[in-house]
Amino acid sequence: MDDNTLLAAYGAGLVVTVGGAVLLAGPLAALLSGRGWARSGETVPETVIHALAKGPGSVFHPAPPSWLFYTLTALLVLAVGVAAVKAAALLSSRGRTGGAQWGGAKTERKMAAPDAPARRVNRITAGRGLRTGKIVAAQPNISATVFGVPGSSKTTGLVLPNAAEWAGPLVVTTTKAADLDVIHARRRAVGPVWVIAPAGIPGRAGDHWSPVEYCTDAKAADRMASWLAEASSSGDDKRAAPWVDQAKSVLKGILLAARLSGGGLADMRRWISLGKDAVDHVRAVLLAHGHTDVADDYASPWLRLHEDGIGSIQFSLNVLARVFADEEVRETCARSDFTFERWLDERGTICVIASEADADRFAPLISSLIAGAIHAAEALYNSTGTPIDPGVGILVDEAGNMLRYPRLPNILTTGRGMGITLLTVWHDLSQLRESLGTQKANTVLSASGLRMLLPGCGDLETLRYFSGLYGRTEVVKTSHGRSRGEHSTTTQTTETDLAPVHSLQQLPDFTAIAQYTNLPPVKVRMRLTFRDKDLRRLLSGPKPGPEKKAAGLDRP
Repeated sequence: MDDNTLLAAYGAGLVVTVGGAVLLAGPLAALLSGRGWARSGETVPETVIHALAKGPGSVFHPAPPSWLFYTLTALLVLAVGVAAVKAAALLSSRGRTGGAQWGGAKTERKMAAPDAPARRVNRITAGRGLRTGKIVAAQPNISATVFGVPGSSKTTGLVLPNAAEWAGPLVVTTTKAADLDVIHARRRAVGPVWVIAPAGIPGRAGDHWSPVEYCTDAKAADRMASWLAEASSSGDDKRAAPWVDQAKSVLKGILLAARLSGGGLADMRRWISLGKDAVDHVRAVLLAHGHTDVADDYASPWLRLHEDGIGSIQFSLNVLARVFADEEVRETCARSDFTFERWLDERGTICVIASEADADRFAPLISSLIAGAIHAAEALYNSTGTPIDPGVGILVDEAGNMLRYPRLPNILTTGRGMGITLLTVWHDLSQLRESLGTQKANTVLSASGLRMLLPGCGDLETLRYFSGLYGRTEVVKTSHGRSRGEHSTTTQTTETDLAPVHSLQQLPDFTAIAQYTNLPPVKVRMRLTFRDKDLRRLLSGPKPGPEKKAAGLDRP
């Protein structure tokens, strides 16, 4: 269709719309004013032209009020215009030939969650939808994997809001002690709070947790040895796996002997450093307490392996010994101020604080603590057969540095049925794959019901992954031409990425993309703890009443 034909069609539609509005507005205005139904004795064109130019009284009898006539005419034209626009949009949507689309308001309403945290228990929130302004969230006990670089507001806009609103037992990691200040009072209202800072917090007293104290029996020692040894290895290195397995047996014996001897972490660290030279002492402690099998498994690698094998085991143990090299770390791990069973029973909060510079070194300790919490939750579920409610929340900021947990894909797959929800934040896809290996990283992504991309990501692999995940859409391209003195317009449908790489890299500040299970992606506004009104109200806590103020009970 050329431009002249299109303009002619628009003009004809406008004439018909105005004419119909005039012919209907005259009688309606007369009727509404109490003068009866008005009629015109002139032709249709004459009626329309004269009514608009000379007023309705020149053609309609009885004459309607002019102000009411013109008002009704304008309203009728406007109504027809709105109806035409909506009809065109409807026909356009029905005429789509396929392709991916952004979720929009419809998807936001499907993901919508109540504003009150008590009415959306066990749900990870992504932010507020740009279209509806409603809080959008995953369904209960659905885990989330998030990609956000430092400076993307991942902590203040995602981790801390979910930590503040979580109703059940919680483990949360952060790199700054100031983050704890934001949620501490709120979490204290839910249950006890234990702050584990391996390097200490200047000017503050932290709490204590010891991997040695956890080893109350051989099975507990076996679990702790596995968690520590696996977290001390690098990524999914198949070549190192045999030596890590041997290190587990050695570490199991050391942990249990340190617990039985009463020497705690000091004995553990000394025996790790001595290596083969500690065999007789550790074995004697284990045998004295009747743990013959553990003693044999501990001594076997030292006595039967060649020197290279012993060196590989000692290398794995030295990585672990480095975690406890600082006096502050040894003080933090000297004893345990809580058990995971108490944490579950009292809906407690375990807040782990490690700076970005220290997080990688402390990863074995932090990972074993998180693994212990998850195991306790699994054991509770197995003992009752019903999901934990309110559920357990595990929110790991800087997961690429703090978390080395090979069972992450498994718990993401099974956690929903047990009442365990995880939110892990990674810098990019490369970091996730380096930590877990390609296959496990792919499982993490597919097992996470909620996948999010935060602003500022510069990793092409991550950007291409999300661009491919969101799919390709069909767009209509219009081209203009001129032939034989006439202008013409042609349209054609072409396929392109719904979210090109450059648009994902250039997401505005405080804007993220959330893609939930099989729903289209939606853009959300992050709920910043210092900006979102609901969060600010929640974190400020209830204001003390007049009687408390008078008694001075509102003071810290």
